[in-house]
Amino acid sequence: MKVKIEKIIHGGYGLMRTGQGTILVPFGVPGDTVEVECTPDEGVSLGWIKKVTVPSPHRRPQRCPVFGICGGCDFDNMEYGFELEVKAGILIEDLDRFGGIKAASIEETIDSPDKGYRNNAQFKVDSHGNVGFFAKRSHEVVPLPREGCRLLQEDINSFVTQIRDTGCLEQGGFRVRADMDGNVYHKGIPQYRDHTVCYYSVKGIRFRIGIDDFFQVNSFVVARWLEKVISYLDPSPDDEVLDLFCGAGLITLHLARLVGSVTGVEINRNAVSNARGNAELNNVMNVRFVRAAAVNGVRCAPDAKKVVLDPPRAGLGEDLVERIALRKPTVVVYASCDTATFSRDVRYFSERGYALGKVSIIDMFPRTRHIEVVARFVSKT
Repeated sequence: MKVKIEKIIHGGYGLMRTGQGTILVPFGVPGDTVEVECTPDEGVSLGWIKKVTVPSPHRRPQRCPVFGICGGCDFDNMEYGFELEVKAGILIEDLDRFGGIKAASIEETIDSPDKGYRNNAQFKVDSHGNVGFFAKRSHEVVPLPREGCRLLQEDINSFVTQIRDTGCLEQGGFRVRADMDGNVYHKGIPQYRDHTVCYYSVKGIRFRIGIDDFFQVNSFVVARWLEKVISYLDPSPDDEVLDLFCGAGLITLHLARLVGSVTGVEINRNAVSNARGNAELNNVMNVRFVRAAAVNGVRCAPDAKKVVLDPPRAGLGEDLVERIALRKPTVVVYASCDTATFSRDVRYFSERGYALGKVSIIDMFPRTRHIEVVARFVSKT
């Protein structure tokens, strides 16, 4: 069957419409005419591309030899500028479908180098000693190319190249992280002593992070992401701010330079310990960190009129949005890495009197389907 790919939707799938229904395929480019095979299904079928018969003008040769097999990348065969347009289209469609906002306007799309940006990776090792990542929709390990993964910082690739031929690796996996100063941290490699922490510096503040803990993965755009969060909050010296899902204090400590006080709330015990240590390390005195789930921590800092949110991919959910809205904040800034759950939460905020004022894309994850957004909500009254 020959079909033309219409667009890319949430999840990175190319969408095609036929007389028999809708087909979704991975690794397509809008404008491609392709031969596809699919498992017949009512409504929507998942298929795969057998051959590109007429390539899209936005298609380009893939650079990674395992693209289309490895589950890491989705858009290596697409012009990078067009990838940003695709991601903007996905956000606009999700805001319409899940958020009830028609023809949303995106204030800004911040681009990134599309290679060498990842500072953190969890590698898999199979029973034959092959090192790589899982194939798409599979637990089969796809071995890394000899030159490494194009998305990773070169220090990580060099380290993995050094160890994978030693024969010391065992089936399972290991983690490697790197900062921008050439330091490499690792865990889970036999015959190598594990690191328990690593260090990152962002805009003059140094952060101690647990080796397995969350930190923004793109070293090139994290500062611009942070600037967008702060600009949307519009801080003033007298503000009291509540920072939910604060992690090790990345947003909290930077905001503390600009406001009267900040309270950070985080459920991860190790992250809270590191956040408190990071405040001490950087001599930041006007912050406090509370270990609590966000639904409980939302009661902290009752006088705070500005709220920052940076939840995991699952988003906030209706109960937490309800609790935030009951605080009656003047401004809510929401950083999200999933446009579907973000758009769902936009609807919940709207139903409780908060309008989506501004939204921007920060391309934290080039060449992948993942999209980072930062948004500002303000009261409708």
